[in-house]
Amino acid sequence: MSIKRTYLSISLSFSFLLALPPIKDSNIESFILARYEGDTMTVNSMISENFLYEHTPYVGLGIEAYYVDGSALITHIIDDSIQTELSIGDRIHEFNNVPIDSTGLNIKGSVGEIQKVIATRSGDSTFSAMEIPLAKYQYIQDADSFLESIMNYSKAWYDYDITIENIISRKNEIVVHYNWEGSKSEIGPTFYFTAIEILELNKKKNLIERVVGLWSEKQFRDQFK
Repeated sequence: MSIKRTYLSISLSFSFLLALPPIKDSNIESFILARYEGDTMTVNSMISENFLYEHTPYVGLGIEAYYVDGSALITHIIDDSIQTELSIGDRIHEFNNVPIDSTGLNIKGSVGEIQKVIATRSGDSTFSAMEIPLAKYQYIQDADSFLESIMNYSKAWYDYDITIENIISRKNEIVVHYNWEGSKSEIGPTFYFTAIEILELNKKKNLIERVVGLWSEKQFRDQFK
């Protein structure tokens, strides 16, 4: 009896896997649209529990910082095994002898090039002069971090539009090329970017396992002054 039950269970499981519909181009379009709408419920239903988003590698200081009261407030360190000089909560007041303004940090240069930073530590008003080399970083998000970021991103924009240029499927990978444009206010300027991403699929579960952002020409050009 136990053998028959085991056989039945395997048969049913195999039949269920065969019955799962394959991920189609329309599903990928829905994923991209839901992502920029901040529709975390739809996105969460399409990604695996081991999902990773591998952002495009770039050369920089490996920080996320926002202009607050005359300085750049550091809110995130991409890789603290590489970036050991700066910490979350530190404020950058000057960058390469230029005071920080609302345009933020203008980081350009190649790997190893020294950047001059005047900063204060979190909770301290003492100014410190630092010389920090640029390095290559890659920000990798898990599912929870990715869902939180897409929700925050959608709140930052008044209006936007996405055009899917091409979707190419091959085995368990899908390459998506799309254009995004948006504005932060009704009469504000329009911002643009073009993205090419590789989506790696788990075909047994019909879920997106990984998204990889590709290197852009701008990030290459930013290494030159």
